[in-house]
Amino acid sequence: MKSDNPNRIRNVLWTSGWDSTYMILEMLRNGETVQPVYIINPRRKSRFIEMEAMEKLEKKIRERVKTGKLLPTKKYDLRKVKIDKDIRKALKQISKALTDDGRRPLGYQYEYLASFAKIHHDEYPVISLGVEKVSKNETGGLATAIRLFGKMTPDFRIDRAASQDVLITLLGNFDFPIIDTTETEMLENVHKWQYEDIMKGIWFCHKPVRGEACGFCSPCFQKSIGDMGFLLSEEAQARFQKFKGIEKKYGRRAKQIADFFYRLTLPKK
Repeated sequence: MKSDNPNRIRNVLWTSGWDSTYMILEMLRNGETVQPVYIINPRRKSRFIEMEAMEKLEKKIRERVKTGKLLPTKKYDLRKVKIDKDIRKALKQISKALTDDGRRPLGYQYEYLASFAKIHHDEYPVISLGVEKVSKNETGGLATAIRLFGKMTPDFRIDRAASQDVLITLLGNFDFPIIDTTETEMLENVHKWQYEDIMKGIWFCHKPVRGEACGFCSPCFQKSIGDMGFLLSEEAQARFQKFKGIEKKYGRRAKQIADFFYRLTLPKK
């Protein structure tokens, strides 16, 4: 993932999550200058927690990582991002192809991320997105979209000479440094670098409970069933175990039950 031009700034879309934080750490270890970019989504319930996590992570990273340079995070309001019509059309076309291929469509976030990248192209010629490989034998929806409509260059950008216009329109302003790296491989590196204390400060939960990870939303669930349960507090791990018991007893209704109890934790209006 090392840049062939160490003098250029690596612009990273940062969410305070696992993938984007890992990218920042690896780039810094390679001696690169990193510019984190955060888009504030008013619809995202955890946005304030994410921003608080970023502030703490920035401080921790500067204390622990002595190579490269981490610039202050730049924040943008999503409400000021006007969706580009061509990008919206490209997302629909690519998502349809993924559905026809038996895959899930790409998320709506690619619509506003690509529009943001186009608007700010002069300031950020290339923005790095944290999209990991699902497993050694399985690729995710984004990698499949790239395969269906084109190919990537060796430095993980869309190959404009070998890709269809629709793919270039949607993803041409990004690169994907960890698209060939699995979560397991990243975890191995985190242990090798002894950065567990940094990664414990990331944020990934969709339904925070009193400012902490819930333990039962999809990201928490995925972390818990893998080798990354150490990222959750003891309380969150206890909630995960309770959710497993509910799931075993009630099956598909488990999520509805978990959502009901989650709403009880929310402050009354």
